[in-house]
Parts: sequence; structure tokens; C-alpha cells
Amino acid sequence: MNKENKIKMVKSHHKFFSLCMKICNGLKFNNKLHSKGCKVSIGVSKINGLKIISHGNNNKIIIGDFVKIKNSFIVLKGDNNKIIINDFSTLNQVELCTEDSNNEISIGSNTNFCGKAHLAAIEGTKIKIGNRCLFSSDLQFRTGDSHSILNMQGDRINPSKNIIIDDHVWFGAKVTCLKGVHISKDSIVAATTTLCKDYDKSNVIIAGIPGKIIKTDINWSIDRI
Repeated sequence: MNKENKIKMVKSHHKFFSLCMKICNGLKFNNKLHSKGCKVSIGVSKINGLKIISHGNNNKIIIGDFVKIKNSFIVLKGDNNKIIINDFSTLNQVELCTEDSNNEISIGSNTNFCGKAHLAAIEGTKIKIGNRCLFSSDLQFRTGDSHSILNMQGDRINPSKNIIIDDHVWFGAKVTCLKGVHISKDSIVAATTTLCKDYDKSNVIIAGIPGKIIKTDINWSIDRI
């Protein structure tokens, strides 16, 4: 059955398929899909090794249809935090974490995490990842420093900032993405790069420590042509 027919069938019998997958996912001993203070909504998706931990109130997790999650964690510390994983995405050995309240991590549709990745949003910030992105392994995304840097007057000078990844961005292995980063669409981040600013040009390759644009006017395909 091709993708279009599969989508039509699930949409026409969504309640039935959701119930079937809920039972199937609930029977797996390595899943922990509910936690106090957190509302969890999972569509017609395959979950194999997801543990949800919530320390707070009014937290929400929304997982769409045809999502595949394997050996991953969602840890929510604080109130009013939200995790959104959209249709047809894949997460393998991914940790999604929030600290404090009013944070959000959203992953677009058809986005794939192939190996270990840690995403942490703190102090009311967002990590927003677009559609059709591709992530290798050993990745770190953090919207803040976790501790305070002060000037000589005792004022804090390192506020947390959002991370925004546009559609169709490819990340190589061992990339570190720091607070305030924006990557524009149809771009590539080379392995071992450290990202630390707004890269506002699309169709570029970013590489180095710190990350710099090393090539322009490119695009990429998940297929080997």
C-alpha cells in the first residue's frame, strides 16, 4: 500500500486505528507513556521505548500519525510546557527536555533523527524544527546556559534564546546548536560544527567552530542520485 492510500485509510478509520495502536504501545514493557501533570495525545504511531517523565502541571505532549519513536525520553520540569511531534517523523535515541515553565519543543513532519540527540528548552523558550529535516547522531541543542553569567554589577547577562530550524535542513554528526540560532531552509550543517548565531541565508553549507557559511547556492536530497 502506498503512502497516499495509507493516509486515506487511517483518516477514514482514525478512531479504530488509534485504539489499536494505543493498545499495542501500552503492552510494550519499555514504554512509559503517561505521567502525572501531563496530558499525552498520541495518534496512529509506533512507540517502542519512550519514557515520559513530568514534574509539574498542565504540561502537554502531542504526537501525530505515522510517527516512529524508539529508545527515547521526554522529561518535563515545570508547568505549561509543550512537546509537539508531527506526522511521519522518526526519533531514535532522542531526549526532549524542558526546565522551568512555558517552554515548547516542536518537530515538523517528515523529520528524522537517526541517532543520539539531546534537545533542551529552558526559561520559557522554544526549539522549533521544520519539516523534512534530517539529523545524524550525537547532537546537542540547548536554548540556554543553565547557569548565570554576571557582569561586575551582579546583573545577569546570559538570557536564554529560541532556536529556530527552517524546513529541509540536514545536520551532520556531533553538531552543537547553542541559544539564539536560526538556520534557513535548504541548508546543510557539516559534522562537528558549533552553531552560535542567526544564519539568515538559505541554500548554504555551514561548517566550523564557530560555524561559518563556507558554500552558497546549494541544495540537498535524502536520496542518493
